[in-house]
Amino acid sequence: MGDVVVVVAGLDSLSASTLVLGATLSGGLLVVGILVGVWVQARQPTHDPEVDLSAFIEPPDSPPAADPAVASASQRDQDAVAPAAVEWESRCARVGDEWTTTLYIADWPDYPSDGYLSELFTLTDVRFHVTAQVSPRDQERALDQLQAAADDLKVDADLESSVRSTYLHDRATEAAGTYRAVEDGTRVFSQAVFVTVRAADREDLRAAVRRVKRTLREQPAQLAPKTAICAQQRALRSAAPFGGAPLDRRTTALSGAVGALLASPHRPTLLEADGVELGVQRHTDTPVVVDPFARENGYATFTVGDPGSGKSFSAKQRFIRSVAHHEDRIGVILEPLNDWAGVAEALDAQRITVGGTLGINPLEITPPSEQARHRQGADASPFTEKKERAISFLANFFAHRGITLGDRRTTLELAIETAYRNAGITEDVTTHDRASPTLRDVIDVLEGIVADPTAHTLRTDAEAEKLNADATWLIDQLRPFAPDGQFAHLGRASEIDFGSTDLVYLDLAQQEGRVGGRTSLVMQLLISSVYERAKETDKEVVFVIDEARYVLRDAENLAFLETIFRHHRHHDLSIQLVTQTVDEFFERSEAEMILDQCAIKQFHRLDGMDDHWATEFGLNDAQKRFVQEAVPGNEELGYAEALVGVDGEWRGIEIRALPAETAVIEGTGEGDL
Repeated sequence: MGDVVVVVAGLDSLSASTLVLGATLSGGLLVVGILVGVWVQARQPTHDPEVDLSAFIEPPDSPPAADPAVASASQRDQDAVAPAAVEWESRCARVGDEWTTTLYIADWPDYPSDGYLSELFTLTDVRFHVTAQVSPRDQERALDQLQAAADDLKVDADLESSVRSTYLHDRATEAAGTYRAVEDGTRVFSQAVFVTVRAADREDLRAAVRRVKRTLREQPAQLAPKTAICAQQRALRSAAPFGGAPLDRRTTALSGAVGALLASPHRPTLLEADGVELGVQRHTDTPVVVDPFARENGYATFTVGDPGSGKSFSAKQRFIRSVAHHEDRIGVILEPLNDWAGVAEALDAQRITVGGTLGINPLEITPPSEQARHRQGADASPFTEKKERAISFLANFFAHRGITLGDRRTTLELAIETAYRNAGITEDVTTHDRASPTLRDVIDVLEGIVADPTAHTLRTDAEAEKLNADATWLIDQLRPFAPDGQFAHLGRASEIDFGSTDLVYLDLAQQEGRVGGRTSLVMQLLISSVYERAKETDKEVVFVIDEARYVLRDAENLAFLETIFRHHRHHDLSIQLVTQTVDEFFERSEAEMILDQCAIKQFHRLDGMDDHWATEFGLNDAQKRFVQEAVPGNEELGYAEALVGVDGEWRGIEIRALPAETAVIEGTGEGDL
């Protein structure tokens, strides 16, 4: 978090004027205020003669005793404007209860970028303040100095006969150009910038100073920050808004450079082409526009918050903005509580009711698109990946029934492999467009193993007995997938058609919002089906999974999801997880890996955000408190607050919606998208 103060002295006709631009960043959030003060020497009025009224006042019997617990007025004034003590050292100072180091800018780029300090103001894990002192120079005197400098460079360049001559000629040309610009009316200023970094102890201060220096050296700033060695007192006074400039580190700058500096506090935001506006930065109203498909470490998004915090509202708004005006994107909604019906209807999405009769094939495989093939490595195997997901589904099915697969897994893998081979599907991706086998085909293979186990042995006939026993047991356990079984619809070919539309709402049709193990199984299959759809299309796919905790709480689901998250970038698939809790992400290593793949994390108000979870997510104290105290969805205020992290950089935002968006999200039916 940081502050910035820009002091501009001696403007226009004001003989003694000061303009102070103050800004305060708290957790990366910018507040800008402008204070203009003009101090004018005025005549003192003639006072009336003093009148002695002591004769009319009866003195008290004894003076009132001073309260030792109450400081004197002078002491209170001193405490308000200055620390009780300062310990000066060569590179830092202890000011009150905190340590500070003041830096100055020793070297500047010739052509600074607009808002070149903007990256500094995005640092939310460092406490600092910036003071920029800008004073207009006498125009005629500046012209004379610039002319003299340009003439000297020209003479030196003409006299120099070495390779340095080219450099001097270039500098002379630039100096001449600067002179012409000033002669045409460009104003000349002197400016100096000081950065005071603060921390609770020495170690934190050293780390914070390194972070600030690195930011100032890199793009877009390209400055040369230096520690004021053995001059911390003068540097700290120079950094004070009205402390003057006892440490003179000024440089000459034209008005364009001053404008580039003043633009810095107004640009601590993120604007990405083809992105979606997540919200506006608090107090500055600058939009935060992010493209999930522009991330290098994953396209997934994670949104969490307490009920009523605004997380579902923002997830719906983000989905609408992602797909409503992007013809090259496919949008899919999966949620078990029938809470997205209004959004689906407004977007004219195909509503697929997933009840007890719609066929969903756990073994369905589709060929990857040509674009996806080029992105995958030479050793990638979509076929092996699909078989792992099929086994994961069946292991999850057994786990919900309280059954352990154990070493029978190898026999089940053999049956699935044989079923694919019988269907003509192999590692060759050109075979993946053939009709996929079903679990009933797997049961038929198991029946064949029971009839002739020796035909499936690897080395010895002794394996036949185990194969026979395993296949018999698996046939019995897979009985629910038979034509008359409880999960008969999961034992036949898929009947979900994703190809007819680019917007799909997978409605699980749960009665009264009850979600059980059966729904978890179906959600797993639907996620797999969407992944297969993403594989075969060249379009970007935005896939929202609301109430994601229902698929994250099962160990086998996590193994299955981990596989999908590891490969989702190859197929332009942006999975957006929405949930109420974070516990399930840290109970198993697979869940942590899934969270690591989420390059965009958004925290709405979360009462459970304590020190433990803040450490897990890399939040500092200010960011933790922001999440704890974030404004939930509020109709009166018209916005909800959230902390959004993009590639590890955190910003506090306010989420507002257009009237049409609000009508659609809240289901009033008055929205027109």
